[in-house]
Amino acid sequence: MKATLEVLNEERPLADARAGFGAIETERGRLPLKSMSLSGHITGLHYRNQLSQTFVNAFQVPLEATYQRAAIAEEERPDVFTMRAGNIMPGEAITVELELSGPLALSDGEATYRFPLVVAPRYIPGVALDGESVGSGTALDTDAVPDASRISPPILLPGMPNPVEFTLSLELDSAGLPVRNLRASLHELEIEDLSEGVRRVGLAPGATRLDRDFILRFEVGEESVATSLRSLPDSDGPGCTISLTVVPPNLKRCKVKPRDVVVVLDRSGSMQGWKMVAARRAAARILDSLTDKDRLALILFDSVLEEPLDGSGKLSEASDRNRFQAVEFLARVEARGGTEIGPALARSLEYFARPQEGREQVVVFVTDGQVGNEAQVYEHVARHAGKTRIHTVGVDRAVNESFLRRLAQSTGGVFDLVESEDRLDEVMRSIHRRIGSPVLRDLQLHLDGLSEVTPEKVDVFPGMPAVISGRLAGPAPDSVRVTATRADGKPFQADLGHQPTSDPVLRHVWARARVLDLEHRLDTDEGPAGLGQAITDFSLQWGVLCRFTAYVAVDASGVVNPSGQVHQVTQAVEAPSQWGTAVGGAMRMSEAPGGAVRRCYSAFGSPAPAAPCRPGAPGPLDSGWLGSGSGACFDALSSIGGEASPKSIEADMTDRKRSSRPAPSPEEWLRKTFSNLERAIESLKQKPKSLDAIDQIEEALLTLARWASEPARKLEALGQEALKSYRRDPAEGLPSLQAWLEELRKLLGLKPPRKKSWWKR
Repeated sequence: MKATLEVLNEERPLADARAGFGAIETERGRLPLKSMSLSGHITGLHYRNQLSQTFVNAFQVPLEATYQRAAIAEEERPDVFTMRAGNIMPGEAITVELELSGPLALSDGEATYRFPLVVAPRYIPGVALDGESVGSGTALDTDAVPDASRISPPILLPGMPNPVEFTLSLELDSAGLPVRNLRASLHELEIEDLSEGVRRVGLAPGATRLDRDFILRFEVGEESVATSLRSLPDSDGPGCTISLTVVPPNLKRCKVKPRDVVVVLDRSGSMQGWKMVAARRAAARILDSLTDKDRLALILFDSVLEEPLDGSGKLSEASDRNRFQAVEFLARVEARGGTEIGPALARSLEYFARPQEGREQVVVFVTDGQVGNEAQVYEHVARHAGKTRIHTVGVDRAVNESFLRRLAQSTGGVFDLVESEDRLDEVMRSIHRRIGSPVLRDLQLHLDGLSEVTPEKVDVFPGMPAVISGRLAGPAPDSVRVTATRADGKPFQADLGHQPTSDPVLRHVWARARVLDLEHRLDTDEGPAGLGQAITDFSLQWGVLCRFTAYVAVDASGVVNPSGQVHQVTQAVEAPSQWGTAVGGAMRMSEAPGGAVRRCYSAFGSPAPAAPCRPGAPGPLDSGWLGSGSGACFDALSSIGGEASPKSIEADMTDRKRSSRPAPSPEEWLRKTFSNLERAIESLKQKPKSLDAIDQIEEALLTLARWASEPARKLEALGQEALKSYRRDPAEGLPSLQAWLEELRKLLGLKPPRKKSWWKR
């Protein structure tokens, strides 16, 4: 990819009356990004695009603009980048152009081109860090997500005018492939035939808001893509880059291993609406595909875990009765709470702590993946997954694909994208084949001098071609041997001749995949010492972005701002399309004791003390944007529910804003709610898994964490331990919770309950 900066030097009026530009005022100023365009080519199964972004300074002072979205400049995550444009003089416009290239995803004879256009709010677990934040976003940095402020741009309120003009024009060259059924699942297209096998694809009028990803699909047929080995010679040396594509062979049906399947379903607040419906259907279809020889477990998670079947860490037989019970439970599931992915994955892997030979170990993870602590999740999975394969199903119009794809690939699993209810049926027709045995295991290349291979080994599933690429110090040989193991345990091998190519995309694809592989090793502590420097050196050598490098475009035509003083603006982004009105929980919080607080949990443990809102951050009614939410459950929304209209939410917040009543202290709050807490703990005797009771206990712990006194802090720690004990063993932990309740009663100075007279018993 390359970046160029062009200063257009065109005069602009300081106030543009057109809706969409200059229409939104914030405390940080008027939004500076005026337009964005995507153009380029899709040739065969590769793309080469140009992204152009135009920034305009509508201020009377020099401007530095930060616009965070899925563009290129400085990498925050594999598909989240920060674009900065500095020293934009008053009335001036600059255009930043970037070139992007890569492969299309191919599954079951269908190619997919996805261009991410929106950064969805992410759940930020952990305890807030002291000191200044490292970025200009709305979330606080935490011990679990130390760069949370760099991945949380402000979110525009629903109904605001379109702030950015977006255009798209792509030329699709079939390159001899039989392209059929060209379509975009989330946008309306305008298609023009240019010549034989070449078409231009654009967006229809009115389909230009940056609130959903652009996803283009077309069928090429499974028979049109064949196993091949290609080589790209270096232009400045004797070496070459090679890439092996293996299409699953049409092997005769062999005996399939019985399966142990754990289905993990995300029911957090960001999943409300069609996403929750689609996720329930996906989980139910997966459970229905099991047989009596299989075993199963079902885990639902938000801020807490639910296991409607056995729940004791043992897999249940996949009998008709158990599958019906699980599906019946799924039908009643609604979205709520925070996205605590860590504990859910950790619990799912506990089912395979003692694996049994001769059985396939599978976790199917259904979620939108909107979390910020990806590195913690990778590390835990690397340590505990063993031979367990994790398949991921991403459900969202702005899914966190890089996280879910990497999570699946690191365990030998497969990622599937469901961006609409219509897409769900297409995915479900093939996903049951993914949770079985792969067609080929441990596919690898055998070639002297082959280095920097990514991945070193790969499993091949029906309908899913596998790609292995690497480097040779010299030219590619005439023939290369490929080996693997078939599903029935028999060996598989093939000798392939290589095909020379001049397409530089081959090298870019290898280099990018290699960087992601090295970064994953860094996250999971699997790499050698000095791996960070090795990643930096590789990035600079091959010209691909990594987390330690950035693209810099410099206009050296002259000094435009001698004073060096600038005004900084952070661009707000669109709320993801068809997310709930809460935008994943990103609303102003209610007047909890001691001020507004946010639920903030540690990644793989019990709830941690709440982190405060960013000091001085403008509220949604003050500035026209929402603080970036994380899917966390806010008190302000607890009585509204997922079906509330924007007007009702706005009215609710306005009433809170205008209220002159002081917020109650933590002590007052606990006094008022103590009787509810008492009843909640008492109810655990009859309903050990009561989520309402657990929520009530967690609310009390969060309130204690806000109470600035040593006795309260000690009691909060005691309560955390009691709750941990209860989650491990309800029978053993209930007395601890009751003892904690009595200590809380003493702290609040409340009288013990009066004993009933003998004649009233």
